[in-house]
Amino acid sequence: MKKILYVYGGPEFHPTEWAGQKLKEVLQRDGRFSLDMTSNLDVFATLPSSGYDAVVVYTTGFQDDLTPEREEGLLNFIKSGGGFVGIHSATDSFRGSRKYIEMINGEFLTHPEHHEFSVSVVDSSHYITIRMPDSFSLYDEMYHLQNYNPEKSKLLFKTLWQGKEVPVVYTRDYGKGKVVYISLGHTREAWNHPEFQKILVRAAGYTTGEQLNERVIGCGILGYGPAYSMGRNHANWINSTSGLKTVAVCDSNPARVEAARQELLGLKGYFIDISDMLKMKEINLVVVVLPHNLHAPAVLQCLEAGKHVVVEKPFCITVKEADEMIEKAHSSGLMLSVFHNRRWDPDYLFIKDVIDRGLIGNIFHIECGFSFYNHPGFSWRSDKSISGGILYDWGAHFLDWVVGLVNSKVIGVSGEMKKLVWNAVTNEDYGEVYIRFENGVTVDFVMSYIGAVPRPKWRVLGTKGAIEQTKGDEITLVSYASGIKQEGNIKVPLQSLDNWRQYYRNIADHLLMGEELIVKPEQARRVIAVIEECEKTSKEKGHLSI
Repeated sequence: MKKILYVYGGPEFHPTEWAGQKLKEVLQRDGRFSLDMTSNLDVFATLPSSGYDAVVVYTTGFQDDLTPEREEGLLNFIKSGGGFVGIHSATDSFRGSRKYIEMINGEFLTHPEHHEFSVSVVDSSHYITIRMPDSFSLYDEMYHLQNYNPEKSKLLFKTLWQGKEVPVVYTRDYGKGKVVYISLGHTREAWNHPEFQKILVRAAGYTTGEQLNERVIGCGILGYGPAYSMGRNHANWINSTSGLKTVAVCDSNPARVEAARQELLGLKGYFIDISDMLKMKEINLVVVVLPHNLHAPAVLQCLEAGKHVVVEKPFCITVKEADEMIEKAHSSGLMLSVFHNRRWDPDYLFIKDVIDRGLIGNIFHIECGFSFYNHPGFSWRSDKSISGGILYDWGAHFLDWVVGLVNSKVIGVSGEMKKLVWNAVTNEDYGEVYIRFENGVTVDFVMSYIGAVPRPKWRVLGTKGAIEQTKGDEITLVSYASGIKQEGNIKVPLQSLDNWRQYYRNIADHLLMGEELIVKPEQARRVIAVIEECEKTSKEKGHLSI
């Protein structure tokens, strides 16, 4: 495990100590780094003999704090092979040493007021930028530098200010060490931004010797059924992700294999028998796109063959199956993840951002779900023996969303399952789950095919406001966070299949760079446990006469 020291200081209006705790949390989740924190700048003088692999510095201005002894220790540490990550830590020649400024390759000039601005990738092939979005926006302080020499560094991210290019993130060699300078990081909003956090993790990796992995992960698609073209979609998402490539398809239906031949040209294998596909040495990862009741046996077979696995949601039907798959993956040292792609849906991300920003205070109750009045159709998704029941389709998405929003331990689940109208199929017509969390939040999720009056997709109540979504592209926000009532309807982008590519970017980052796996099987297990407990309580309800 790489040892990193975080050194912080400067005016209190910079969240330097809080940011260190946030960085420690991010690096702990990643699992490759340990982080120590200090505000004592004397530590710079002893860095060369400290045993640290890199130092992360977030101490603005420096004032008179960068004494000759401290500066000499810091620069000698980098020259001798130590890593340096500077966050928002440029100084100017009136307050800082020219030697430090030369190492940074830039001198602080000015910064506009905090505002939302776009950051774009300059070089998408670098260790720090690979598979990141071409651009992203965040609310922060835009540091401007002078005396930045582009010939002495590698520019990775930039922004624009009044028609001029402003460097945001760049790297350079300094002696035997590597330097990453990041001008972002003044606001808590920036530190909470997932792309900023990714830059931090990769800066830590890059300055401690990590290199870009040129390997390509060969992927096999198990299941190429026509429903929603999910087999083809998975193949396309994989092929559009650097480091991943679809090499084979398998389906028990010969007609679907022939469809794959026509739609996915030039693969190394088109199979009817899964055993034949699993013999391919070129396959490192199998994506399981099968009916729900086949997930567990197929996943176990793939893991037994030594393949990493992505399985479509829901994870499985029972907690017992989930436990078997998780244990097998762990004991085999293989990745197992569930395609909870809708974590990247724009409306969900917007709701999560509103909550994280504190605009509705602390949430205490959530109502969510879908309610229709129409026949559910005759596909296998309406067959309880195959699908698991009404809660296993959209319920898997909503319950995954909910546990992500609440982020607390589930302490109680009760439910109600009804079969009243659509008797030509075996799934329930109505399913309701009521969840209690340890932090006091309650959730009421409903999935219904007999709801003649629809209910909102989302209704989130907080101590300072509320969120309601009734239309797909519009969310109503009421906030008292400022002390007065503010209300408005916000348009959110409609879902695009491109958003779901983010899932496979993380799969590649995890397998090729060792970064944190975003959708962990243990998280997907919680969803199955909630559904299973809901069905149990629905069957075991007692009767009370008053």
